[in-house]
Amino acid sequence: MGSDVITVEGGVIRTLSGLLLLFLPALVNAAQDDARNTPHPPFRLGPRRIVNPDGDCLQFGCDPEPVRRTVTKDNVATLVQNWSVDLPEPSDGSPLYIAGVPVQRRLRDMIVITTMAGRAMAFDAHTGDTIWTTDAPLGPRWTTSSPAVDPNRTSVFSYGLDGYVHKYAISTGIEITDGWPQLVTLKPDVEKGSSPLTIATAANGTPYLYAPIAAYPDPGDAGDYQGHVVAIDLTKSSQKVFNALCSDQARHFAAGDCKDLQAGIWARGGAVYDAETDRVFVTTGNGAYDADQGGFNWGTSVVALRPDLTTDHGAPLDSYTPVNYQQLTDDDLDLSSTTIAILPRSDASQPHLGVQSGKDSLIRLLDLDDLSGQGGPRHVGGEIDVVKVPQGWEVHTQPVTWLAPDGSAWVFFGTGGGVSGLKLDLTGEKPHLVTQWVIPGGASSPIIANDVLYVAHSNTLRALDPETGKTLWSSTEISDVHWQTPIIGGDHLYICDAAGHLKSFAVPVTPK
Repeated sequence: MGSDVITVEGGVIRTLSGLLLLFLPALVNAAQDDARNTPHPPFRLGPRRIVNPDGDCLQFGCDPEPVRRTVTKDNVATLVQNWSVDLPEPSDGSPLYIAGVPVQRRLRDMIVITTMAGRAMAFDAHTGDTIWTTDAPLGPRWTTSSPAVDPNRTSVFSYGLDGYVHKYAISTGIEITDGWPQLVTLKPDVEKGSSPLTIATAANGTPYLYAPIAAYPDPGDAGDYQGHVVAIDLTKSSQKVFNALCSDQARHFAAGDCKDLQAGIWARGGAVYDAETDRVFVTTGNGAYDADQGGFNWGTSVVALRPDLTTDHGAPLDSYTPVNYQQLTDDDLDLSSTTIAILPRSDASQPHLGVQSGKDSLIRLLDLDDLSGQGGPRHVGGEIDVVKVPQGWEVHTQPVTWLAPDGSAWVFFGTGGGVSGLKLDLTGEKPHLVTQWVIPGGASSPIIANDVLYVAHSNTLRALDPETGKTLWSSTEISDVHWQTPIIGGDHLYICDAAGHLKSFAVPVTPK
């Protein structure tokens, strides 16, 4: 571990060498001033895709396209582990990669994670040396959330167990307190930040951070909780709330504020922004649904919202609810075990579609411009197509979509039963998904980068050909995997595992 490791403790910064011991009010204020005064460039999250020339991966679901396409189909088979770090506690999500961060007068490529204790940590992407770590915000439970980096690459946002999203200076890990932390739940003992934090810039140029909230699985859908999502305006440090139950009340609920319970929002994809419609899509879990009767409960539904989460007198812009919503709720077959994945289009004449799955092992093809096919919210049914998950098992992961070189749209699912690739067929009476391949082995949420599909399962990390499912590379140098998801950052592959490791794999460099 390098001698320039930074620890942040209550306004004091220390290095491991012990040579630096500074009180930081002025430094904190300077970092906050820099964050406030730095403009936010356009930044949009489409179909789980963020393109950055430096190969940045700034939030869950990124698909970097670095200038140097170092890891490709041609050399992925040569990947080797080049370092491994033991974490103070596991991180059950996705690491992030940020290139060229100024740290103590030099630029360093950085990996950032959130641990299950709510601790944010940063590491050197090439050596694994710790750059900075924060004290975990005190709270009663744990989190499986992943952090997010703001569009101007100066701040890291991380969910804490105290019910707040915290903001840290990316170079130092110093917590920024001007307008932060931001409240996302008044009930952190029963309400859980499960999903990754995500950031998107709306059509009007405003960047928003989204924090979905669900419930803890222990003792199992118990307690006074209501699924909700919070949108935080990063230019004003202000926020709005959409409640999946009692949606006519746009506020944080204390115990007893809403008589209906559940409808947690806990999918790996969290809140998904679609730039074409300028809408945010979230999927709710088991809970009351009465919206078709004029009510304000949206359990077991996909809802489309404005980027700032404002509603029309409590109603979202659009919604989709399966006809058998009551059965899904009664049988604990959460729709919110996953969420919308947007299918890419090779041209604007093609239909604008998304896929939605769940614990019932079905894949629903939805029209993102008209979710129910009935011209607005408060309807049931209306999916374009429904097919079974080819490999079976409940879907607790986020599917990833891909635009193939031939212009066709694909979607890939990982479950405990294996991995599958499905292709969108636009011929015939209506669009439909056709299974192309299925392989066994299980997977957490897959990712795709440089036309290579990566999947992680307990003790196995694999790279696959997305058109055939053929294994291009595999490694057994990881431990068990729960919701841990790999990323490609710059020219490396990174992943956390359930044993509390952060690992890096790279293509060996041939000496000149």
